[in-house]
Amino acid sequence: MCKCLPTAIALVCLAVAINRPAHAQIQFGPQLDWASNSIGFGVGGRVEASLAKAIPTAPGLGVVGAFNVYFPSAGTVWGADGNATYHFQIPTLKTVSPYVGTGLALLHGIKRTGVGLNILGGADFPGLGKFTPFGELRVVLVKSTSAFVLTGGVLF
Repeated sequence: MCKCLPTAIALVCLAVAINRPAHAQIQFGPQLDWASNSIGFGVGGRVEASLAKAIPTAPGLGVVGAFNVYFPSAGTVWGADGNATYHFQIPTLKTVSPYVGTGLALLHGIKRTGVGLNILGGADFPGLGKFTPFGELRVVLVKSTSAFVLTGGVLF
């Protein structure tokens, strides 16, 4: 059952992304990851939600959730992230939306599970129609371990 969970989550995210209204402030999409500390490459899904309508005084505030599966040589590691982000508005750059954020990370490995802190920064590249590419660098601090994670993907 545990091996089916990532596939089920990815299918639900894809189904919701395909059926969501165009005016919604929620975006879903796939992502690819590379993590340091012998974790290696991974794949996952991501959801971003803007809180601009809920909190008009902070139009750049949002939340990001992600689920990733990594494939190190010694087995499988999965992680789930929940982060608060703030997108900076740069009037002269309409096609780049940089952001910073922080949140919680849950990593489940071969021998242990840990909860830790994410510190992240990245950019969305809106303006390509229905697709929004993104890139992100995240520092994950879990117990006595830390890792750098490079992430890239597309949001719908």
